[in-house]
Amino acid sequence: MLERLKSMFRSDDLINSLSVFPEIDEAKISRELKLEAEGKDRGKRNQPPASATNPDHIEEAIRDRIGNSRRQGLENFERNQKTYNERLSRANEFRKEVDIVAGTAQGDFATAVHGWKAAMTRSIERLNETYAHRKSFRAKHKLDRPAKQFEGWTRFIALIIIFVVIEGGMNAVMFSRGNEQGLLGGLLTAVIFSVLNVGFSTLLGTFACNIHHTHPVRKMLGTASILAWIAFAAAFNFMIAHFRDLIDQGIAWMGAIKGAVPAFLASPLGLSSMDSWILVGIGLLISILAFMKGMHARDPFPGYAHVEMELDQARAEHERDLSRAIGELTEKRDLAIDELRDADRQVREGISEAIDALFGQTALNSHLQAFLDQCDTKLAHLLSIYRDANRSARSEAEPPSFALPNKFSPFVSTKVEDGRKRTAEAEADRVSETVDAAIKGIFETYNAAIREFRLPEDIQRGDHLRQVA
Repeated sequence: MLERLKSMFRSDDLINSLSVFPEIDEAKISRELKLEAEGKDRGKRNQPPASATNPDHIEEAIRDRIGNSRRQGLENFERNQKTYNERLSRANEFRKEVDIVAGTAQGDFATAVHGWKAAMTRSIERLNETYAHRKSFRAKHKLDRPAKQFEGWTRFIALIIIFVVIEGGMNAVMFSRGNEQGLLGGLLTAVIFSVLNVGFSTLLGTFACNIHHTHPVRKMLGTASILAWIAFAAAFNFMIAHFRDLIDQGIAWMGAIKGAVPAFLASPLGLSSMDSWILVGIGLLISILAFMKGMHARDPFPGYAHVEMELDQARAEHERDLSRAIGELTEKRDLAIDELRDADRQVREGISEAIDALFGQTALNSHLQAFLDQCDTKLAHLLSIYRDANRSARSEAEPPSFALPNKFSPFVSTKVEDGRKRTAEAEADRVSETVDAAIKGIFETYNAAIREFRLPEDIQRGDHLRQVA
């Protein structure tokens, strides 16, 4: 925004006050003009003649050398004065540029605010709707407690694997008897049975949550799942125990597998060894644990955890949008304010510098007087070198021209009317007023935006909807 304003000041092309006036090296001029030698030589020939009333060519050469440096310094000074004068004349133009900068800054910031309002509409609506959905869900099912969150698939699967490993490891030795592959074969068999036992128990446990539901059909589904699990756990683990009894009786593995179901149906509790009863106990314990894990992995009330999870996600999404919006708007606000203050500073400093330069309050004017004094001093010194050498070698009286003044004509700087100064100062004040008003407007827009964005609790209560209405 400030590039055009900066370019206007860069176009001034002002010379640093210390480099406006050239340095005069009198020793170098004396050597180049051979003043002492020329003075003695011309004195021996009584030149210039005693009747001369005008400077000779040597004196004119000295005056020209010093005069050239003097003219260069005065031209630089006048160019700086002219530039400062033009700057005062353009004070109104500078103020208009700052007006444009201020308007652009406010417009860009307002655009950013509107953009974020539009971008946050979705997250605001979703947060309000998911909160209303959870509220109605709680009221419908008479829930007044927070939902239990799902612990995560990693932990859930890890615990299931632990159940399988424990049951499989405990039963591996029992199933290794009579197995042609020994302990490895028994372990494989135990793991297969354990996977079936744990898997079906966990699955039925998840369906059993419906026992807590308020809908009759869902309650019936939950009751049916519990009864199905009881039947499965008992039948499956007792059939496995009968399978082991048949192996202990010396029946081959294939025969034991085929005879386990008929043996169970004929006499479910007719186990012949304590090991088989231990096998039943282990299987039922693991089945109960797996069933309870499946039933309580999520909230006991079906669907409640999902509703709570959606609300948490809506809150997180709104929080991310709100954080990004506030962060970006804060950055844009601070950047706009810094640029506006920079514009104010540049204009005020530029105008103030021009006023000081044109009304004799800066180093430029003091350097000018010192430079003019230096020119007169250097001129007098160089003329004295030539004239003294000439006098010492003359046999006649010195000419009247040696008594001519050793100074240049006085320099009178162009003055600027005081009205332009007052006008420029007034424009600088108006620039500050414009910048202050723009900064105030940006802050008001920023604060209004923050209020309209609303915090999550305001959105959940529907305050943003009431405000719009």
